[in-house]
Amino acid sequence: MNKFKIKNVSVFLILFLIISYLGLSYSGNDDIYEKINRNMELFGQVYKEIALNYVDEIDADKFMTAGIEGMLSTLDPYTNFIDENSRDQIDLITSGKYGGIGVTITYRDSVIVITEIMNGYEAQKKGLRVGDKIIEIDGNNINSRKAETMKGLVRGPVGTEVKLKIDRDGEMLDFILTRQEIILKNVSYSGFLEPKEKGIAYIRLDRFTNISESEIENAINKLKSSGEIKGLILDLRDNGGGLLDAATGILNKLVAKNSLLVITKGKRSDSEKKYFSKEEPMISETVPIAVLINEKTASASEIVSGAIQDLDRGIIVGTKSFGKGLVQQIKDLDKNAQIKITSSRYYTPSGRWIQEKDYFKENKYGVFVEKNKYDQTDFKTLNGRIVKAYGGIEPDVEVKIKPESEIYAGLLSKDMFFKFARHYLQSNPGVKTVIPGNEIFDEFTSFIKNNGFSYDSKIEKKLKEIEELASEKNYNSGISGTLKKIEDEIEAHETSEIENSKEEITRAIVNEINKMIITESEQIEAAFPFDTQLQKAVQLIEDASEYNRILGK
Repeated sequence: MNKFKIKNVSVFLILFLIISYLGLSYSGNDDIYEKINRNMELFGQVYKEIALNYVDEIDADKFMTAGIEGMLSTLDPYTNFIDENSRDQIDLITSGKYGGIGVTITYRDSVIVITEIMNGYEAQKKGLRVGDKIIEIDGNNINSRKAETMKGLVRGPVGTEVKLKIDRDGEMLDFILTRQEIILKNVSYSGFLEPKEKGIAYIRLDRFTNISESEIENAINKLKSSGEIKGLILDLRDNGGGLLDAATGILNKLVAKNSLLVITKGKRSDSEKKYFSKEEPMISETVPIAVLINEKTASASEIVSGAIQDLDRGIIVGTKSFGKGLVQQIKDLDKNAQIKITSSRYYTPSGRWIQEKDYFKENKYGVFVEKNKYDQTDFKTLNGRIVKAYGGIEPDVEVKIKPESEIYAGLLSKDMFFKFARHYLQSNPGVKTVIPGNEIFDEFTSFIKNNGFSYDSKIEKKLKEIEELASEKNYNSGISGTLKKIEDEIEAHETSEIENSKEEITRAIVNEINKMIITESEQIEAAFPFDTQLQKAVQLIEDASEYNRILGK
């Protein structure tokens, strides 16, 4: 059998498995397997004809991958084809592990910069530093590539080597590092908020992997051993989710035994599965709970926050969550390929489906047979409170975060906070703490002025467009004079804009410096006083009457 035929058999096996897993819907007396066979034959004819007779030579494997991805794109956003180059992402989702060197990298000011060095891993051992610029990876110049692409080059099988060329303040350094198994923490922080005697515990959970439940259990036990838990704040902000079993396992620690936690339903009528709590909770039911969520709270995080809300076990504080009401499974297609396929929907205990993107009704290809199965919008919690389906979890108490100012975004895009942090620490060697205040803000404003910081605001960009149009139309000098006056007013406003955004800018300065001098836990603690959503949750936990009123007690 020639090379093309071998590839042909392999790719069509993959295609057949995908179609089988998708379980194509059918109506009337048509036999689904007859449809599969007929469509496989047609797809095969198109693929073979193009691969053999198209005017330009094509990569047959990449062409097939494009066809698979095109077919899957007609479904929901989470059903994806996974080749061998993407396996580490699956490992990260399921186990919180991947092969790497222990760095966080970011695209800053047109270069790839190391922004975090993880303790105990190869990068720290070999002497890499925060602020190092990566110029080459394994001999390949990477200046034109983005950080997401770089992650794939830095990561790889455990035990393999990666060579980096680093620019450190103009000095070129070469490093050879061996990839290790990097294990990410799920619980990035747990402890009592100050003052400790109030007994309000805080746990931040960053992801749901196969060890999240045990990390939460350990965190609660550690808290109990150091004091009485009189209130609990579970922070799920920016937590994009993970494993369903991790979500139900964590709920077992928080809600009453035998409580309904979540319902999953697939296509078949017998696919419905209900998950109940199977153990006594680690936190007494009399202890108030607040869950923090935001627009990046998704998937398993929404299962937890949805159950807490529907069971009236606690209050939800923050902003509306992402809205992902679908469950995926990983299926092996062959030794080098997998498919992440949406196998079911999940419903919170009240029965609501919280999916935000209505791919089901909006699909332009019309591949879905039934489109009006999920029209109910209002559901009730155990106490009879109305909660809504669709669009994510709505918080019981909304606390909006002030959107970042335009000047802040401009400073961030020019990397001024990072540059100032390095300058500040070079000017103040050995500094242990940084106090937010006028002094550091004034030093920062002088720094950006001396470094020629400038940015074009939205109004400036519009003004330039008007100036260009005026020039094209040969308008008289009077127009130019008017535009110049507007430009002067804009510049004056930008000077005051920095002062108007003083609190936001000062906080960003201190956060950036702290990244370089204190631990992750200390950084989280330093942000507590400025965290308006957290402070609101604390206030509600301390106010028993308001807390109970919100829950309809």
